[in-house]
Amino acid sequence: MQRFQYITVDSILAKYHRDFRGLGINEADAIEWIGEALEAIRVSSNSEESIAFLEVSNYQASLPNGLHHIIQIAKNNSWVSEKEVSCNTEVIVENLVEACSSCCGDNSNLVPVDCQGNLIGDVEVAYYRPYFDLQYEYLQWASSSYFQRSWTPVRLANHTFFNTLVCKLEDSPNLYSSSKDEYTIVGDELRFNFEKGFIALAYLKQKVDAETGYPMVPDDISARTAITYYLAWKTKETECYNHREGSCQLAENAEAHWLKYAKQFKNKSKMPFGTDQYQNLMEQSKYLLPRQNRYYGFFGKLGTMEERPFNNPDGRNRFRNLSGNFGYRR
Repeated sequence: MQRFQYITVDSILAKYHRDFRGLGINEADAIEWIGEALEAIRVSSNSEESIAFLEVSNYQASLPNGLHHIIQIAKNNSWVSEKEVSCNTEVIVENLVEACSSCCGDNSNLVPVDCQGNLIGDVEVAYYRPYFDLQYEYLQWASSSYFQRSWTPVRLANHTFFNTLVCKLEDSPNLYSSSKDEYTIVGDELRFNFEKGFIALAYLKQKVDAETGYPMVPDDISARTAITYYLAWKTKETECYNHREGSCQLAENAEAHWLKYAKQFKNKSKMPFGTDQYQNLMEQSKYLLPRQNRYYGFFGKLGTMEERPFNNPDGRNRFRNLSGNFGYRR
């Protein structure tokens, strides 16, 4: 979950020139060093959560730009490729007109549609369906078990043969017995054990400025100070290698401050933030029976309190009244 606001690299450069007056820096070098610093102090709460919907073709799909970590992958089991449902519109229109002219007297109100149900041609007709009729059909579909099973997790491959095989071998089913759907990463591609499909990829990426394309920096005092000292460390380290007097001591001092504030920011990022996160952590640790199917439910409702009817055998709800005493409600 994103818990920090973000600022541009211009704010870091302004802080650098304000804190280290007279210490010049090349802007291009500063951008590169800021990216290095963000890479060094990167934590999950500092990254931006994103979802990409990708089509799998020939067992592969390309990784999205800016990906840092893959959270989870889900496969749409009810997806059908557009190529499989494509149709010839002209042939449909000709067959429809010919069939209607032979069986119908007046066909002026008939509207041709293609095999996907889309209107063919420009037709200025308002179609009306009763509201409750649409609601009835939608609720039946949304509450069906087929709809709920349409997205299933894709596991990371945990056997060695999958890294080199592109597709399944018909005479070697034991190589693929660990999971129904699996993936692995080969270069810049995601490789799956199914030939085609449609997946949803949840991943973490670095937040970038939409105008400049430069990385955004968390608006936190520890992060800002750490990156500023990182720039000073790199600047003085360069001067140290060029035998500038006193630069080596200043580089060591800046490095020590960089490590201090970077560790401070990492520790702060890993701590729970807000009452809701503390409550979720508490309720996750109060389960008597471990939830072994949390992965297949995409880790949903982890903070839901466990129902324990055996703690209240008489079936009554215990509550606290206004006077502060406990009572029972039937």
